[in-house]
Amino acid sequence: MRKSCILVIIVFTIFILTSCWNYREVDRMRFVAGVAIDYDEVEDEYIVTSEVVRLIDEGQNFGSTLFQSRGKTVFDAVRDIIMKNGRKLYWSHAKAIIISRDISNERLITVLDYTSRDAEFRDDIWILVSQEKAASEIFEETFKDRREITSFHIDNGFKNEGSISTYHGMPAWRFVEALYDKGMEPTMPIVRVGDKGGKKVPRIGGQAIFKQGKMIGSLDETEAKIYLWVINKLKGGLFTVKTEIARETAEVTMELFNNKTEITPKKEGDKIFIEIDIESDFGIGEIAGEAKVIEKQAREVLRKDIEEDIKKQVQDLVSKVQKEYESDIFDFCGKIKDKMPEEWKKIEPYWDEVFKDLKIEVKVKANIRGSALTSEQVEVVE
Repeated sequence: MRKSCILVIIVFTIFILTSCWNYREVDRMRFVAGVAIDYDEVEDEYIVTSEVVRLIDEGQNFGSTLFQSRGKTVFDAVRDIIMKNGRKLYWSHAKAIIISRDISNERLITVLDYTSRDAEFRDDIWILVSQEKAASEIFEETFKDRREITSFHIDNGFKNEGSISTYHGMPAWRFVEALYDKGMEPTMPIVRVGDKGGKKVPRIGGQAIFKQGKMIGSLDETEAKIYLWVINKLKGGLFTVKTEIARETAEVTMELFNNKTEITPKKEGDKIFIEIDIESDFGIGEIAGEAKVIEKQAREVLRKDIEEDIKKQVQDLVSKVQKEYESDIFDFCGKIKDKMPEEWKKIEPYWDEVFKDLKIEVKVKANIRGSALTSEQVEVVE
């Protein structure tokens, strides 16, 4: 009896495990690497440009090709691609969504609604704003021979974000989450067409600022680095500071090894203020100038110059965002919610007004850990 039961179970298992219920023929599909979305105001239509992976060099390597379609909605435009090429698009491997400034200003929520609802879009797909007039230009102008995949190039850029430190990657899920977070406002990296050795490539740099789902401004690459410093996302990169020692000046490039930033809400009287504590570890990477900065006393002067420079840049950036954009991209509100929930309940209805006048105190501690491979400055003997 026991043997009969085991035999029945084995036969039943064979029938339910030897087929794929959602099996698809690979040669009947097109794998999308990334997508650019624009809007035609005249025709009142969305323009969707899809970068699709293809085999090249007789199947030995991967390249890409572009498909463009139009529709009254993004979903309609995507379906139009299927009508044109006769194959279904497979979106699960897509790495990036690039949107035009027109989309980011007026129709961003509509686009995100579609990508969030479509089960094939991964929620960790990168989302970027195009600095070019049209988002499609990022695909059309880069890698024109289509032997390399632009979207994969962008994905690699975000994987190496820590060593570049001029932008902050934003997966679609995190952006959508920030939109629903009361008080906090999201940012989005900016991409443009750059040049590398005479070759057009996508270059990521800077950060778009949003408020209530619309793009209202942007940070350049230097400001984006300071933004990363404030939100404790700076992992590496270079920082250049001018110093004067014994009446000799030098421009010293420091390499950031480690950083820790803490944002703490505090109360003074009946007013809340924000304290930003930054501690960074540096190494001396390059010295341009006559000042001798290696000696102990000189390094102390350099350390203080670094601290003052970082402090000023952080204060300037926070003040600019407060006054010009009134957008809490630093998540000060989140810190107040966590540390002072009762105070947050009082100021939540007026947070926009509170934020733009919020007092900020910045404290910086810089540690100089080394001077690379040499303990002496290079000098020219005349």
